[in-house]
Amino acid sequence: MAVDLPDVIDRYYRAVRDGDLDALVACFADTANVADEDRLYEDRPSIRSWAQRTMAASSYTAEPLRVTPQAGDSYLVITRVSGEFPGSPIELRYRFTLRDDLIGALDIRP
Repeated sequence: MAVDLPDVIDRYYRAVRDGDLDALVACFADTANVADEDRLYEDRPSIRSWAQRTMAASSYTAEPLRVTPQAGDSYLVITRVSGEFPGSPIELRYRFTLRDDLIGALDIRP
């Protein structure tokens, strides 16, 4: 079953699926931030480093299962992450906040 996502969020998941670091980073605004595993990555260079480390650490897939629009231009996407890591697969909450048709913030939590 396909999940109807805003375009930039759909592009984010396609970039993860394809392992395309440049396409993934291009989804984010210049001043975006990502919160993941109790760390905050601010701006595109930091986000690039985070994504590169994540992609290199293990082979994984991220499948959006459900999307719920939130206040403002935010979306909560329940995502099944599967790969070569302990506890796989796991469902995580990806909270995207959009700004100017790009991702302005991404918060990933269990």
